[in-house]
Amino acid sequence: MKRAFIAAITIVGIIAVRMILSLSLSEQAAEIFCRVSLSFLFFYYICTLPRARKHDVQ
Repeated sequence: MKRAFIAAITIVGIIAVRMILSLSLSEQAAEIFCRVSLSFLFFYYICTLPRARKHDVQ
């Protein structure tokens, strides 16, 4: 539950930064930031999944 809440807050933060970047720089810069940050978030949670399950079992 805690991991899902942190992920939701992170996604809201990414969306807020994307909106700010699209207004201040350009839509392309905001899109690149969004793709890179969401990919990083996805792979971070995929890589920490086995560790999280290991700790839940013990």
